[in-house]
Amino acid sequence: MAPLRFSANVSWLFPELPGFPARLRAAGSSGFEAAEIAWPYAEPPEVLARAAQEAGLQLVLINTPPGDREKGEMGLGAVPGRQAAFREGLEQAVRYAKALGCPRIHLMAGRVPQGADRTAVRGEMETVFLENLRHAAGVLARENLVGLLEPINTRITDPQYFLDTPQQAAAILQKVGRPNLQLQMDIFHWQIMDGNLTRNIQEFLPIVGERALLCSFLVCCAASCPTLPSHLHLSLRPQQEPGPHLCSHLSLGHVQVAQVPGRGDPGSPGELNFSYLFQLLEDEGYKGFVGCEYQPQGDTVEGLSWLRSYWDRQGHPQAGQ
Repeated sequence: MAPLRFSANVSWLFPELPGFPARLRAAGSSGFEAAEIAWPYAEPPEVLARAAQEAGLQLVLINTPPGDREKGEMGLGAVPGRQAAFREGLEQAVRYAKALGCPRIHLMAGRVPQGADRTAVRGEMETVFLENLRHAAGVLARENLVGLLEPINTRITDPQYFLDTPQQAAAILQKVGRPNLQLQMDIFHWQIMDGNLTRNIQEFLPIVGERALLCSFLVCCAASCPTLPSHLHLSLRPQQEPGPHLCSHLSLGHVQVAQVPGRGDPGSPGELNFSYLFQLLEDEGYKGFVGCEYQPQGDTVEGLSWLRSYWDRQGHPQAGQ
């Protein structure tokens, strides 16, 4: 059984270092094979791509822009009246993802507008979200990218966030019905909102992605697809697309971890038994990345003792494993 693969969320890890390029280098030196950045937009993508390449890292996840942070925005996907801004931000995220070689973009839902009643605006916000997600799915499919929906807990972290449970996210994904939109599992948020992690992981992992052979394929329409059989490439006329086909080069889904309730590292005291949870993910056949999105309780490298212990027990994944 292959060991889990971990990515360093450098928006959270290595806060003792001044910027993303330095944090990426530190992540590579610490043994990570991948990294993720919430909002990379303050740095030119070429700078980040070069830093990741020099560190031997694959960038695996970024977020769509949050919107106007001074006005309290935290994503725009479900926010009425902000559809144009969401689509503009999506285009920016796609440009960065392509420059960074990053296959996944978290499509942030956003917050219930200030002063609004969640129940009263829920239907309108879902309608906006569905509209934006269908648009995003088409944009992402043309670039062979995957969009992710992440429920964020409303009990501690963000009381106004629209998308707050895996059940709500799964229902929205079912309504959209696009194969390149998937569920992002942040175990920290799921524990706070619902607990019942064993059953929820088993139930929702297939739409988180990379659980089993068929779950690691998406429908691709690109004539340049690297996994399309050569005889099909040769049979295509200029400008002709091959039509939808199952494609293994489009990876999907993502998992993130932090201890509850303090959002510390998995080795810190708290509610969650990560030895059990990591074994559960392995047993369920999860092959994607596990993002380390937590607040270090001191020096980041010293706080990675939990990960070094995991690698000692399970082995360090080899590139491409």
